[in-house]
Amino acid sequence: RDFQCRETITSAYEHADHPERLFVGAVDQLVPGDIGCLDIDIPCSDNPNQMICKYRNQISVYKMDAQYATGPVGARHIGDRMYRGQYFVMQMDAHCQFINHWDTKIINQWRSTHNEMAVLSSYLTDVQNSISPSGDSLRNTRPIMCNSDFEGLAPARYLRHGSQPESLAEIRDMPQLQPFWAAGFSFSRGHFKVQVPYDAYQPMVFQGEEIAIGIRGFTYGYDFYAPRDSVVFHEYAEKSKRRKKVHMFWENSEKHRGEGQKAMRRSMAIIGMAPDLDPSTW
Repeated sequence: RDFQCRETITSAYEHADHPERLFVGAVDQLVPGDIGCLDIDIPCSDNPNQMICKYRNQISVYKMDAQYATGPVGARHIGDRMYRGQYFVMQMDAHCQFINHWDTKIINQWRSTHNEMAVLSSYLTDVQNSISPSGDSLRNTRPIMCNSDFEGLAPARYLRHGSQPESLAEIRDMPQLQPFWAAGFSFSRGHFKVQVPYDAYQPMVFQGEEIAIGIRGFTYGYDFYAPRDSVVFHEYAEKSKRRKKVHMFWENSEKHRGEGQKAMRRSMAIIGMAPDLDPSTW
């Protein structure tokens, strides 16, 4: 139920060098009265030059009733199934803003790795004080995924990624290798989505699926890198008044008692972090 979805889509097309090459797939979880990903204030018939109108044929939206929402893992699984063979694929949240030339910049960073199996990934920097009025980045630092620790109790104990350190990139000619993958931003060749899709059977999970994706990706030969420079920024609720009242899937918790713990046991068992688990428990 993210009212900023339409803003994120608009930003992506507005600031891309090649919007004609950009295809968007969004999973829109709504109840009547919510602002959807394609809901715009001015009808396309009155102003067809709006980004969502101009590139409507390149935007796919899967709408679902928010009362059936079970968290980001399920939604991202649906998003993965919307992939249609594009050369590159990017995953991100629906409340972000892009900078000018972002598409050219991130592709050039990926190419500088000289690695077909490179995946650029990070927890995005907050948008506050990060983008100029003209759409350029005001940051010369970038986050890197290396601050992680175990959380929870066995058998559903998992590796959680906390707030990540941000600093100047010491390696400037290419992105830097890092140990982990982040769900908040991921950019790679399209085959990453084919080889390492989201698990369809992890309802009510908000933290913990990232280590599973990361380990599965590593076993397929993928390498994870921190982007050298940020091309998109995230609007976090902690610093955004308008995001503090966004409805979340947790509102459906009563209908899914115990499913989150079962899903985490499944995740940890699949990647071998809980090999003693009885498969019948997940």
